[in-house]
Amino acid sequence: TPKFEEDEEIPADEAKIEKLIAPSADSHKFELLPLGQVSLFVLYWLAGFYGGYVLVTRAKFATVIFTMLMVYLGMMGTLAGVHRLWTHRSYKAKPQLEAFLVFCFLLNNQRPITDWARTHRLHHLCSDTDADPHNAARGFFFAHVGWMMVKPHPEVVKREKLIDVSDLKKNRIVAFQEKYIILLLILIPYVIPSVTPMLWGESFFVGHTVNFFRLLVTLNIVSLVNSATHLMGYKPIDKTVAGTQFGIAGIVCFGEGFHNYHHTFPYDYRASELGDVKHNLATQFIHFFETIGWAYDLKTTSDDVIRNRVLKKGDGTD
Repeated sequence: TPKFEEDEEIPADEAKIEKLIAPSADSHKFELLPLGQVSLFVLYWLAGFYGGYVLVTRAKFATVIFTMLMVYLGMMGTLAGVHRLWTHRSYKAKPQLEAFLVFCFLLNNQRPITDWARTHRLHHLCSDTDADPHNAARGFFFAHVGWMMVKPHPEVVKREKLIDVSDLKKNRIVAFQEKYIILLLILIPYVIPSVTPMLWGESFFVGHTVNFFRLLVTLNIVSLVNSATHLMGYKPIDKTVAGTQFGIAGIVCFGEGFHNYHHTFPYDYRASELGDVKHNLATQFIHFFETIGWAYDLKTTSDDVIRNRVLKKGDGTD
């Protein structure tokens, strides 16, 4: 298994981008997105809440199980796919796994992979500052959901265009997702999950409304990583970096709660230093595909590097 040392975390080109002091938030007054977009976003949430009600009161048991499976696959598309594979390049994947991960990621009704990766790479470079798209220094609401409803801060706009995603532009599978994004975003996150329950006698209405609940669940799980794991918990690995270890989030977020470790060593495929990965479902997912040869070159951080960082910069809570 390839191992990397402390100075290998940030590529040389990205290291040149001007940083801000964290945590920080200036007095910038954010401008709301157009009313139509904000209204659709609010309706999206309301539809999700109603879908949860329908799931509990009207859905068949098979639909409940199917919804749980779709949540799991969607989260693997985000965590093992766009996050650990494409954004951080923490392991490599055969084309068949990449295609599957694209499908899983699209289940979440998300934007192009290159856009997601650009935003997240900037987040790591400028965490908890005005150049962070979901700056947690502005509070839980902004980091969790507010940033999606306003135009980005000028510091974000200035730096985001400097983030290099040329590695992803060269990827044919990623390019396919971007080229056909509109069609794929109709078919995969909406049509397939809404129609499939009809195979076991579920009505389209129930399948469709429950699907909005699923989409809201995955959105909030990912958002908790942006909010809770930056504002709650502790920093046993490095108290000088953003991100905290927050045990509850580790379970709820499928293994992404060890955020202090991840922000310290972002190119470690585990996103956690713990050998026991029973709560790190994304790591288990990657391990499975490693056993069948679809995932390989998994990057880890050596125990000595972890130990030295804890001793030098940890807050003493681990």
